Amino acid sequence: MICIAETDLIIVGIDILPQSSPSGVSHYAVCVYDGANVKLIQKYDKVNLQKLIGIIRSSQANFLASDNIYELVKNPSQIPHLCLQLLPATKLVQVTGSPIHGFTSLPKLMKQNDLPISGKLSPIEAAEACAILASRKLGYIVEPFEDETKVVVSRSKAKGPGGWSQKRYGRLIDTTVNQEAKNIESIIVELRFDFDKRAVKSKFGAQKVVFSIYAPIDSVTKRIKKRKGEICQVKIFPVNKERVEFIPLSQQVKVKSSLKRLIVGIDPGLTVGLSILDLNGRILKVSSYREASRGQIIREITQYGKPTLICVDVYPYPSYVEKIAAAFNARLYTPRSVMTVSEKNEISRKLAMQHGVLTKNAHQRDSLASAYRGYTKFRSEFENIDRKYYNEYDKSLRDEIKDLLVRGKSLTEATNEIEETLKEETEISPVEVLSQETVSHQSQEKEILEKRSFILQEQLDWERRKNTELNVELKELEEKIEYLRERLSEGKSEYIEQIQREKAYILRENQISFLQEKVKQLETELTRSSGRVEELKTVTWLRNREGWIPLKVIKKFTKEEIEKTAETYDLGPGDIVLILDTTGGGGQTVEKLLSYRIKAIVGDENQFSYYAKKKLVEEQIPIANPNTVELKRIDEIAVIREEDLIRILEDAIEEIEEIVIEEKKSFLDSLLDDYRKERRREIAEYDEKLLSERRRRENITDDDDEEET
Repeated sequence: MICIAETDLIIVGIDILPQSSPSGVSHYAVCVYDGANVKLIQKYDKVNLQKLIGIIRSSQANFLASDNIYELVKNPSQIPHLCLQLLPATKLVQVTGSPIHGFTSLPKLMKQNDLPISGKLSPIEAAEACAILASRKLGYIVEPFEDETKVVVSRSKAKGPGGWSQKRYGRLIDTTVNQEAKNIESIIVELRFDFDKRAVKSKFGAQKVVFSIYAPIDSVTKRIKKRKGEICQVKIFPVNKERVEFIPLSQQVKVKSSLKRLIVGIDPGLTVGLSILDLNGRILKVSSYREASRGQIIREITQYGKPTLICVDVYPYPSYVEKIAAAFNARLYTPRSVMTVSEKNEISRKLAMQHGVLTKNAHQRDSLASAYRGYTKFRSEFENIDRKYYNEYDKSLRDEIKDLLVRGKSLTEATNEIEETLKEETEISPVEVLSQETVSHQSQEKEILEKRSFILQEQLDWERRKNTELNVELKELEEKIEYLRERLSEGKSEYIEQIQREKAYILRENQISFLQEKVKQLETELTRSSGRVEELKTVTWLRNREGWIPLKVIKKFTKEEIEKTAETYDLGPGDIVLILDTTGGGGQTVEKLLSYRIKAIVGDENQFSYYAKKKLVEEQIPIANPNTVELKRIDEIAVIREEDLIRILEDAIEEIEEIVIEEKKSFLDSLLDDYRKERRREIAEYDEKLLSERRRRENITDDDDEEET
């Protein structure tokens, strides 16, 4: 057991033993080194990979150092799997260099850093040297993961084939998953991690919840632990980089991405549409991603440059897009008016003709349309900058001016800022220039030759090692193929016979199941058909007997059903119809029915519309209620007792006559009231006229008396 203090810097150095290969059973020399106290803790002369991982985990190592990481894995695709077996805080380090920065052999590194070396290094000496060099911050961290972690909350097992308790069990699973997701979300919020959440909702909670947390996995797993319970499970895993990245141990900084300025269109949703244009309107990328995290979209954009403008076709801006814009410090833009589908299609067709770029779905179309509208918003200003400063600044500087213009600065302010930046970059003292030139003349040729020699030697050693590994792997594969051929020839006939027997058995089982199901269906159909035959016999017998009247059946009170019955059963004058559903028809439907000059209707009169019932009463068509009589019906065939029909029709006719009499009485009462009102008005006018005449005469008499006086 290795005892480690919390303040120690622990490095595990390894070197592969001779006659070992990552493709086979590998053995390593291992050295556990304390970099903080500069002392050797433990040495192991021969361990396999499984035991090596156990040593790394028990020592809680900060670094696993090697002169060649491909002593641990066969190819780059296996690096993430190896790193997942280590502790989250343990980093894989290659001390001899990287493909980008070049390689230096281990003996040369030891000489450069004053480490003792005598003759050819043994594996244990090489392992110790790797550990010491890594403790001095020499080498490159092999980073296969993004600073993004996925946390998936889902059910542990399927709900089962069915049964009485399946719904209850499914409800329990969904509520448990939902509650666990809420607990994890509260922890993420408490830790103040930036994250996205995507859930597959269900009626009772959630079937699956995926968190995209924008933090390294070692930070996440301090509070959130993966587990698998009886009902719910939590999985935690990092997001792989597209290419393994080599980060210098001395600075641990990432290489800057391209500063090419971009206009980006995003259509957020379950499927994210992404379109990227440069500031000249040239289309660089049009794509869509299903269930893409924010980090994935940011990485896709970063491959092309840095966005100046991020465009969407909706307002207010979705939080998903706002966070992406904040990550790049880019301006957000949306068109003033909402773009219609026809406008988006027109833009897509136009760009397809100009640039030969076809959109495969609506998400790509929407993102491209919004990006293009963002470009056209500033196109005139961009073209003006290109014309005005074409001879003064190169394209990258003109794009910087455009970027500043989009961010709200005036053209004068933008050009002044560019000029100041150029002055700062070119201000180098004469002494510095002279010193640089002198050093360059003295050592340039030597450094170039040494560097080329080191790189070529390292590449040669690398190719030799790979060649040895491939030869060993080839030999193993040839032996395996030969063994499989022997096994195949021995068991081929027996296997074929077994397969044929199983195939015949399955075929017979399927045939039996099919025939049994067919028999059940036919028995059910026979039982149903027998019952219908008996009913049809009864109805047919009744139709041929005296005392029973046939009815023509209309299923629903609509013009279509009326026409269907008329065509099928020759609906005509004097017919009595049975309407099963009297709702829905209006005046035009009644007119259609009356055009066949029917005699009467059997149906629920309370369900007729007001206009339909009024029209039938006006035409004196009796409506008989079928609930008070005995009816026998099979589909469109129906009969009714003659005496019952006569009785209900007489009742309906009496009701119609009462309605007609009541309407006539109401009409006469209305006429009489109008006459009385007219007579009262005439009498009032006559009385008014007499009163006026009397007053006139009295006035004349008074005037005569005054004259005589």
